[in-house]
Amino acid sequence: MIGASPRLRGLALRALLDQHLAPGALCLVPFGDHALYVDPRDDKIALKLMGGRCWQRRELETAIDALRRVGQFRMGGVFIDVGANIGALSIYALKSGLFSEGIAIEPDPHNFAILNRNLSLNGFEQRVRAIEAAASRGAGRLQLVRNSKNHGAHSVERSFRSGRGEGIEVEALTLDDILAQEGVDADRVSLVKIDVEGHELAVLDGMSRLLDARVPILVELTADRDDVERLQRFKALLSPHYDRVLDLSDGIENAQPSRSLCDLTWRTSQADLLIC
Repeated sequence: MIGASPRLRGLALRALLDQHLAPGALCLVPFGDHALYVDPRDDKIALKLMGGRCWQRRELETAIDALRRVGQFRMGGVFIDVGANIGALSIYALKSGLFSEGIAIEPDPHNFAILNRNLSLNGFEQRVRAIEAAASRGAGRLQLVRNSKNHGAHSVERSFRSGRGEGIEVEALTLDDILAQEGVDADRVSLVKIDVEGHELAVLDGMSRLLDARVPILVELTADRDDVERLQRFKALLSPHYDRVLDLSDGIENAQPSRSLCDLTWRTSQADLLIC
């Protein structure tokens, strides 16, 4: 029965690892063109990677292909990874050969340490600048609540926090400030990926230079069910700069056709959207 169910296999593996792994031990997962360190106690991203499956690599490739088809992808530009977790998307982006460099932004100290190890492991420590902070609408300090099981579900948004875990204080910076301190002009950026567990609107508030430059955005938009006000705020921030949205929420094979950003409606509580 355990062998027939991926979920049960995952729970059994987690139980074994919890009992027998030394505290702080990581697993090294090799793939064809890269490798990643993961924390086996994470039952979402790490569990999928340990099963031999890449984390959202096809989604990233689909977004890039869509931008190239309509002539909106800047070859050799900068990839910005907001909510970088352990760095998988940054590594996929640099491995594609389509980006010259990257900026990976991650507020959680544990994820950030693994992110740095993964950049070094894959030879990208000189091409991807890692920033230990939460991207937000202003500089300061924020309370990050960490999910004890899903290490990709940590959040600074009270209404989007799930699971029980400790709260820690983290630095907050705007993307505009990060670009300025790193000496990167907005017109050099090819793509911004945002996965921040409900803090998307605050990130968008703090990236006016990127919005003005109409840099494409790949964003996981999270909302409570039927939160029309949140959707309207999202569209109001983006519609002065962007025209189209591609909905990838149902997976690559069932991607919704590109449509006007003004016509975007809620279909799921988490939507993977390419804004261009």
